[in-house]
Amino acid sequence: MNLEVVEKANSTPYGLSASVWSQSIDNITSVASSLRVGTVWCNCWMVRELNMPFGGTKESGNGRDGTTDSFDFYSEKKNVCIKLGN
Repeated sequence: MNLEVVEKANSTPYGLSASVWSQSIDNITSVASSLRVGTVWCNCWMVRELNMPFGGTKESGNGRDGTTDSFDFYSEKKNVCIKLGN
């Protein structure tokens, strides 16, 4: 893994997405797990499953969009207890 590249990528205030290009699956998984971003594309770019959450970290994006993560972001959960009967 190229530590200098990962450190440079992680040093920015943004972390929406990144892409990793390599023939080595070990290199791909090592770099992808070290990057502080919301999405990592490996040997591709802009491929997205619509049922998976999408969004950035740090100063990028506004949380996770897609699937039930949107409900969590755009709503406030509340517990309401009602006594029924005697």
